[in-house]
Amino acid sequence: MKIITIANQKGGVGKTTSAVTLAHGLALTRQRTLLVDLDPQGHVAFALGAEKAPGLYRLIVEEDSIEQVAVHTRENLDIIPGDKRTEKAKRTVVISNFPTEILSRILQHADYDVVILDMAPSLDVLHVSALMASDWVIIPTKLDAMAVDGVNEVLRSMGEVVERGHRLGYSILPTFFDRTTRETIVQLQALVETFRGHVWPPIPQDTHAREAPAYGKSLWEYCSKSPAVMGYGTSLVAGYASTLKRTVEVICE
Repeated sequence: MKIITIANQKGGVGKTTSAVTLAHGLALTRQRTLLVDLDPQGHVAFALGAEKAPGLYRLIVEEDSIEQVAVHTRENLDIIPGDKRTEKAKRTVVISNFPTEILSRILQHADYDVVILDMAPSLDVLHVSALMASDWVIIPTKLDAMAVDGVNEVLRSMGEVVERGHRLGYSILPTFFDRTTRETIVQLQALVETFRGHVWPPIPQDTHAREAPAYGKSLWEYCSKSPAVMGYGTSLVAGYASTLKRTVEVICE
């Protein structure tokens, strides 16, 4: 089993869209996939047409099993939904002095091929616990200065985890790519110059990505030929289809 965290400490970068799209994409490739919502907003369930629920709260505070909490949403795709009680779960971890390895312990016997962790845009005990549990981190980022700074914050947190002896790979996923905007091009060039092969081809800005959650559908269901999925027909701006292929390669390593 591989565990992949989707994280950026800046909000509005396409984090949950990326988590849902990749999780359903992996399920479509017949990978048994669990998508865990660690954000109190609970948007994972909303995006897939399911009800928000205190999934993480039940796992941590009530000590229910994954089998009791997981919600089946698509073939090969289960979710641990979230809601505002995720904040209570986080406080319980802090107050009760639970170890930062708590997510590792909860997930170690999960009967899935892949687990995707969708993080809240903040640095807290759940963020650190997710990194400690993960094999790989995908960092979505808009191509603007503030979002790119969020990338650096995630990498600093990852560095602290690596110092504890935990091996952790990562990729940076540029999102909301707009080829008509100069700042987009400049920020993408800067990312590639700094992080080189860690930067995956960007996801184009696409209204379909905003529309799909309103219908409770993933991009694969709502518009599988959209620019967000297929890119612009080049390897430079390749969309989520390319991201999915690269994620499968990470899983198979």
